[in-house]
Amino acid sequence: MHYRGDKDVDWPGINKAAREIGSFLRRWGRVDVRQWKEKWGTVRVYCSFGWHQLHNITHPGYAYSQYPQWLWRLDCRVFSRFVYLLNWFVVPWHAWLYRVAYARAVRRRPHLRREILCCADWPELLKGL
Repeated sequence: MHYRGDKDVDWPGINKAAREIGSFLRRWGRVDVRQWKEKWGTVRVYCSFGWHQLHNITHPGYAYSQYPQWLWRLDCRVFSRFVYLLNWFVVPWHAWLYRVAYARAVRRRPHLRREILCCADWPELLKGL
């Protein structure tokens, strides 16, 4: 979309929008946001909806265990069987929150609307923004 040498692009605004979307999703929805960044002048937020184990709830976005070994084993063998039951409520909540986060970013930076929305993971959730 943009090249690094372009002078008419708000590079700090793009970075701030990506960080705001990612941190908002992690904080309010405990969404598993793995990374947020600016790439080619667009906002990229890599995340997945739903919880698969207790670690997703307590440490969203971490790829490796933050638990002691005994708790990690318990989480993988026991808790992971029951956390899926929450996804009937959690996945729609995450989808709604995803739309709210992007709407917030567009409202705060209307001049970057195209850069924020063009490379979203789930553009079908952002129709009409």
